[in-house]
Amino acid sequence: MHNSEAWLKSKPQSELAKRNFLDFIRYTKPDYQFNWHHLLLIDYLQKFIDGDIKRLLVFMPPQHGKSELVSRRLPAYLLGKDPKTKIVLASYSSTLASSFNRDCQRIIDTPEYHNVFPETLLNSSNIVTVSKNYLRNSEIFETVGHGGFLKTVGVGGSLTGTPADIAIIDDPVKDSIEATSSTYQVRNWNWYNDVLFTRTHNNSQILLTQTRWDENDLSGLLIKAMQEGKGEKWTILSLPAIKETATNEGDPREVGEALWADRHSLSKLLTVKSQSIRTFAALFQQDPKPTETGGEFYKQFKIHKHTGNCVYDSNLAIHLTFDFNVNPYMAASIWQISNKNTYCIGEITAKSPNNTTMGVCKEFIRMYQGHEAGLFIYGDPSGMKQDTRSEKGFNDYRIILTDLAKFKPHMRVAKSAPSVVGRANFINTVLEKEIFGIKIEINTKCVNLIADMAYTKEASDGTKLKEKGKSLESGATYEKWGHFTDGFDYMMCALYPTEYIQYQQGGISPRINTGKTAFRNSF
Repeated sequence: MHNSEAWLKSKPQSELAKRNFLDFIRYTKPDYQFNWHHLLLIDYLQKFIDGDIKRLLVFMPPQHGKSELVSRRLPAYLLGKDPKTKIVLASYSSTLASSFNRDCQRIIDTPEYHNVFPETLLNSSNIVTVSKNYLRNSEIFETVGHGGFLKTVGVGGSLTGTPADIAIIDDPVKDSIEATSSTYQVRNWNWYNDVLFTRTHNNSQILLTQTRWDENDLSGLLIKAMQEGKGEKWTILSLPAIKETATNEGDPREVGEALWADRHSLSKLLTVKSQSIRTFAALFQQDPKPTETGGEFYKQFKIHKHTGNCVYDSNLAIHLTFDFNVNPYMAASIWQISNKNTYCIGEITAKSPNNTTMGVCKEFIRMYQGHEAGLFIYGDPSGMKQDTRSEKGFNDYRIILTDLAKFKPHMRVAKSAPSVVGRANFINTVLEKEIFGIKIEINTKCVNLIADMAYTKEASDGTKLKEKGKSLESGATYEKWGHFTDGFDYMMCALYPTEYIQYQQGGISPRINTGKTAFRNSF
């Protein structure tokens, strides 16, 4: 009676587990600790299982639970749904790939799995095989009587004679040495195209999950091929350790929040970031940056010196500076000044369809709706021109003055942009020596401004090098770096006009008032 009751109780659960991947995980691993990002990943994997997604890229930080779902539970579930499925699973080493193989076997051997998928069996001492022995080792195991299998291999290994209905690649890169090596990049690219891809057919599906390392890692090259119209179309799920923009689809976090705070706190992540901005951008934000090779525009910017915990002070005026480029987003940074301590408290990245001046203003109002201490506006002088993006008779700055009228904004926009070389020399000297008593600090959550400061390059004529990228969503070409720093440059020259002029000739700066009543002053 007891066994019958247990069977009846487990039956509804096992039926649900057969129907969808989430319930399968709950039934076969009841101690799994779900965070919201696991549920989002499972939703994408369910669409992959159902065949709605044929090519899937999944980017997540280290130790955030992707391999348990993608490389252990998913192959077992696929073989349960259809024991004829032929699966190839690859990782950066055959040893790691084999460990996934063994873990998958252990899942299939459990009583819970057998309750869900009784037809999927592996060769063992308690299974009778009639016509032949079925393979079962750390490299390959076959489903008894069906011909399906899971074969695991290290990236670079042979797959001769192995057809693939499903191909899964979990972390094709071992470490930063391999990731940044052109030799390994070419090797992995050739292996993908010449070995793995040749084992697929028209209905095959491919899933690649990894922690990003470099712009030219395997995922990066696949994305570039797609952007250039030379590769396949991929669905991409990218989950940064700290949320940077408000436009990430399916991401419920506020900007600045950690992905899995219970396991990887914001303070821990910021410590990693302070140690290496490039490592953090790649491994944790899934946004690899080019290697710093010299020739940086802001040569004196140091992350350990110029970033910190800068917080909003309601008694100080806000200094809001714009860059009006719309791709990949419209950028604005938010500053306050106290005794020439010039610190950035926030940034706005307005992506399509909100990449408009009105879109930025709307977000600013949301962020600082109770602010009463005054507002100064800075930015690109070209915003003074009437623009086809705006209504007739309007320009960007008139829109700003209208939309932000409640803050009583004051304009500080030059008639023409200051010399790029001149402002570079001025700002770099401020960063290095804090001349005229000016100090600069950026909130560590302003990841886009910090990246601009670190990675904007200098062209041969001393201006900013215009490195180009291409939008996955729209296909539009855009400048990779410099959107936030252009606005920063304009603000610095307009905020400290006397100091800027004196720097060209030598001299000292006057005393200024930047407190709550600063907006009444001429400065």
